[in-house]
Amino acid sequence: MNWLDGLVKQHEELESPLSFWRWSGLAAISAVVKDNVWLHRQIHNLYPNIYVMLHAESGLKKGPPISMAKQMVAKVNNTRIISGRSSIQGILKDMGTAKTDPKSGKITGDSTAFICSNELTSSLVGDKVAADILTDLYDRSYNIGHWRSLLKMESFDLKNPTITMLVATNEAHSEDFFGRKDVQGGYFARTFIVYESKRNKVNSLLAPLANPPDYDTSSEYLKKLGGLKGRFTPLVALERSEDYPHGQSFNGRKIYFSSAGMVYEDWYNQFTKDNDEAEIRDETGTLNRFGDSVLKVAMLLSLADHTELIINESQMNEAIGLCRNLIGNVRRATLGTRGLSASADLKVKILRELLNRDDHKISQDMLMKKLIMDYTSPAELTEIMQSFEGSGMITIRSIGNKVIFEMPIDKVNELKRHFEGRIG
Repeated sequence: MNWLDGLVKQHEELESPLSFWRWSGLAAISAVVKDNVWLHRQIHNLYPNIYVMLHAESGLKKGPPISMAKQMVAKVNNTRIISGRSSIQGILKDMGTAKTDPKSGKITGDSTAFICSNELTSSLVGDKVAADILTDLYDRSYNIGHWRSLLKMESFDLKNPTITMLVATNEAHSEDFFGRKDVQGGYFARTFIVYESKRNKVNSLLAPLANPPDYDTSSEYLKKLGGLKGRFTPLVALERSEDYPHGQSFNGRKIYFSSAGMVYEDWYNQFTKDNDEAEIRDETGTLNRFGDSVLKVAMLLSLADHTELIINESQMNEAIGLCRNLIGNVRRATLGTRGLSASADLKVKILRELLNRDDHKISQDMLMKKLIMDYTSPAELTEIMQSFEGSGMITIRSIGNKVIFEMPIDKVNELKRHFEGRIG
């Protein structure tokens, strides 16, 4: 059992979904290694900084995993922790201010930060450019040296800016906070959205835990990771060896892959081919950035296993699986985002309602009552349902004096595959 698995196991008795603990643990690793480690990508270095958004309804215990990560990173004490309410200007100012270690007296000028918040929309003061700036700062690979900006009469000069972000939100807040440009402009493509709708288990926390979490012990391993520096072992080589046994011709020459590199190469080629053939419409750009996302997670999973900068086959396969499971979450988080027309938003809510019902059917009267705040007249709702029927998305039938809308099982499965990020 590696460090990350052990961390998740510490929280099995609690209500927060286990995926929230796992991704918060990955964010903690990311925050402490910063840009001290990297994977060379031929034309740039890829760093393991990540943005993670825990997405669930209010009350589903998103806060404890974020608090855990914040506490452990604070114990390592090698990067700024930015939490509480702030503006993007305030964050940039903090990142641009040199810090002095109170113990060693060493002055740190690098602009690294761990942004963490139990509720993104209440911690980041509304600003039209906030998501744009966070999007730009995510790409440490291209922000080499100094990153400068002038905002509201304040200039900011950041040295090698490296940000890891762990935040939480719910559907109501994200719809209000994010606009269409945030969906299509790259912010969501760079963010791992971890969506959950059910608690891990019921626990009132009145009874003592059998195995209470021990963050002091867990943070000791993070301290070791915080001291690492250097490049991850390459996934390819120009000569065959025991570590690089898989040869392939590439651009007229022979190259050799490690086992992990071969897994990634085969997966990436097939993934790209499938997406191109399916002609998937991805407004967020998530699929185009998916390769780098997998490699970032592979680096973090490797660091959860050991302090050697080597990615093995198992870690690469796990990274592909973890990331694949999140593709549909981008769709869940962005459907209904501010910027959709009122009609499109209403259509989304109707489909969600039918998809989430056990029998995938609902009466017209019940649907009108549930969505009374979302349509301007019964005629608008009728027109939408007729268009759904015409496309085969639903069937409409009468039972007595009631009109019943039902989603056929093949359409249910089609939508489920869509939300799960599966193709076809």
